[in-house]
Amino acid sequence: MKKYITLLLLVVVGFTSCTDFLLEDNKTQYSQDYIFNSEGGLDLAVSALYVLHRNYLGDDAENNTTWAVERGTDIVMTNGGTGNFYGIYDPNHLKPSAAQVSRMWTRMYQIIGRCNEIIAAGEQLEQTPQLEQTLAEAKAFRAQSYFLLFRTYDRIWLNTEPVTWENVNDEREYRPATPNEVYDLLYDDLLYAIEKLDWQSSMPGRFNKAAARAILAKVALWKKDWKTALEQAEAIDGCGYYQLLDDTKKVFEGSDLNHSEALMVQQWSENPGGNLSTSTPKGHQFSTLFISMYRRPLGGEVEESCSAENWGYTYGRCLPNPYLLSLYDQKKDTRYNNWFIHRYKNTTGNDIQYGKTVVKPGEYFPTTKDGAVDQDILPGCTKHGDVTTRELFASRGYKDVILYRLADVYIMGAEAALRLGDQTKAKYFYNKTWQRAGNAAFTGTLKLQDIIDEEAREMCFENDRWYFLKRLGILIDQVKKYAGNEGWQASLAGRTNLPANPHFVRWPIPEEEIISMGADNFPQNVGY
Repeated sequence: MKKYITLLLLVVVGFTSCTDFLLEDNKTQYSQDYIFNSEGGLDLAVSALYVLHRNYLGDDAENNTTWAVERGTDIVMTNGGTGNFYGIYDPNHLKPSAAQVSRMWTRMYQIIGRCNEIIAAGEQLEQTPQLEQTLAEAKAFRAQSYFLLFRTYDRIWLNTEPVTWENVNDEREYRPATPNEVYDLLYDDLLYAIEKLDWQSSMPGRFNKAAARAILAKVALWKKDWKTALEQAEAIDGCGYYQLLDDTKKVFEGSDLNHSEALMVQQWSENPGGNLSTSTPKGHQFSTLFISMYRRPLGGEVEESCSAENWGYTYGRCLPNPYLLSLYDQKKDTRYNNWFIHRYKNTTGNDIQYGKTVVKPGEYFPTTKDGAVDQDILPGCTKHGDVTTRELFASRGYKDVILYRLADVYIMGAEAALRLGDQTKAKYFYNKTWQRAGNAAFTGTLKLQDIIDEEAREMCFENDRWYFLKRLGILIDQVKKYAGNEGWQASLAGRTNLPANPHFVRWPIPEEEIISMGADNFPQNVGY
């Protein structure tokens, strides 16, 4: 897919709305008539959606939105930077005027608007297998976007009508959709995608049957439709196209993550158009966010302070906390060492005075500084670590991002089976990730707490923990007990801020959207 991205970016630049094609100076070289009245044009329009979504995950401002909820869970020590107030649930900043609140809402509705235009246009054309696949991708995108909004804000505006020059000035009914209305649309879109898509896409990075089933399984868990969730997990498990890698180290190793465990992978490239820029390669910053800023004890930001062994240049924004690391059997569970860096080495040629200790070249820093926690030398998660696509002192890289992973499907299957009272199936799915990590098979009575802990061990820092805890109704309790690092006082504020502000389990509707829709039609979420 990467070699086609330059062309797709040209399309997405002009793909701002249907009405924009009425401008006489069409710089994309594609007319409105071609895009919305031909099978090939609609395929290009769908391809542009992948660029929009990648930009959302990788843009400077928007990656802080992407990871804001990751900071506010029970397994993280959030550590400064833009968006930190979400990690500590700061009531002075977590409010309707916050930039992150607006960015997610605006970007997802932008994608939804494009999907509505594509779907409406495609339904007017002669249906062919290729066109149905294009529409299936658009419906999967719409479901993915609405599901993110629904899980984050709880109350959303549901609209499937495209904006055209004929209706752009029409009055619209703004009201919060009921949960059942949301679920009905998500099921309809995803079931269509499941029917029309192949198990594996012809081009890496595009929606396929497996990704659509994975999303439906997660939607079904939110709906408490355990049967559908289990059916999706069983279908993916039995399809024959996907399997867990035999070694946890391989799951996130290197930059190309298109392997048998990945159901859908967001593609990144250094080629122009293969990242966030049409000219100078820009990349994303995921590799910097989850590993401590060890370079400061090493002497600052000079090139020689950043080494491959320490995972290169980092910001240290969102780090594993002691609670998460305590969930692993450090002697048996391979994830403990394969997915985390626990110690940092002096890779300079100089002695480093570190508190009362002198760390010589080639030696590791102590895990504490004179017995106290040092925020710049704490363990980090290396899932997004990148020392292959960027210079070691660069802040941006081009490592692929796994959007949907088989391991998550197995954990969902374990929960669904447990909810249905089927211990045999629940343990079958649970043991997939548990044993792959080097643990002995679980043979006892599986409980929900076992799944809660395994979800943390396996899926940490993949941006779903906040939603997982919220769905179970235990977000406040888990944050109150475990969030942050007790050795770093600033990271503990969420333990009191969230219980004191229980409405923070959902984000506020963006201020400007309330004004636009009208507070009488679409009131703000309670508490904001």
